Amino acid sequence: MWIVRMLLILILVVAITWFAMINSSERATISLGTRELTFYDVPLVLLLFEAFVIGAVVWFVVAIFHEVSLRGIIRRLRRENTDLNKEIAGLRSISLDTIEKEEAPPPAPGLVDGP
Repeated sequence: MWIVRMLLILILVVAITWFAMINSSERATISLGTRELTFYDVPLVLLLFEAFVIGAVVWFVVAIFHEVSLRGIIRRLRRENTDLNKEIAGLRSISLDTIEKEEAPPPAPGLVDGP
């Protein structure tokens, strides 16, 4: 399996390098809203790399919050599972005679056995 993963990574690196070489002469102008934040003649490869890095950082932050949320859910479910296992163990230790005595309805008034 690791051979397939390494082969896919190699293909991806070759494709990215090939794309960068083809577009190495391309230039772009970037405006970030104002005239002071306008960059002229910026290499397209640099812009693509920066977009990739920003996307990776955003993904990383979202993944961290998602991981923390999932760990909280797992912690809550483990506590609930422990409580339920304790309840089951307690129910297993109760004898059937005790359960029958607790569930038996009280005798109706006026119907007392004996003289």
